Amino acid sequence: MFYMYAVVEGLPAAWRPPPALTPTATVERHPLGSLLVLGSTLDAVPAANPKTLALHHDVVASALDALAVLPFRYGTAVANDESDHWLGSQHAALEAALTQVRGCVEMSVKLLRLDSGVEEAGPGERELKSLAEQIVSRAGVEQWRYRPAGTGGNVVASVAFLLPRTELAEFLARIAPVASRAVGVAVVPTGPWPAYSFVPAFDRPPLAVVPPPGPPAPPARRATG
Repeated sequence: MFYMYAVVEGLPAAWRPPPALTPTATVERHPLGSLLVLGSTLDAVPAANPKTLALHHDVVASALDALAVLPFRYGTAVANDESDHWLGSQHAALEAALTQVRGCVEMSVKLLRLDSGVEEAGPGERELKSLAEQIVSRAGVEQWRYRPAGTGGNVVASVAFLLPRTELAEFLARIAPVASRAVGVAVVPTGPWPAYSFVPAFDRPPLAVVPPPGPPAPPARRATG
């Protein structure tokens, strides 16, 4: 099967493929008109776990300096003999999605509980949403996604923003006053990431069960304090 990591426009000439999802595979550049699909030929899609999710992310993130990167969710694959047909049928949707993310990156603002981790302590959902609304208002970014984190762990919610890569410093400066005044919660921006939270749904479901979209928890090497 043909496993797909991302669709890329304007991949830099200096780009070199990182390791693929499995040791026996390579990351291939599959032409799609003026675009490239980064993919691998696999016998089967490995189960999603921290290692495979990180490998998938590393391939996507390796192309972050391209003009536009549209990441696929983990597990997106089609049969080898159907890849050209499927990509051709999705070409218009892929072009439209790339238009939305061209020149942009995702920044994720995580809200971390500062208490001992007892669920009853600290701000509740209403306070978290109010804090998120303040962040969104200060950010001045049109495209964003609020995501509650559910139970467990100290990350209680996050807000993902899609913004031009040239505005990262201004974005951080705008939300800094909200972060400094937050009570009981640490406001932690991370990124830049590929636009994981802004990937549209495509007509054909992937051949593997996938985790919810969003920036992966591991690689923190791109974290911005």
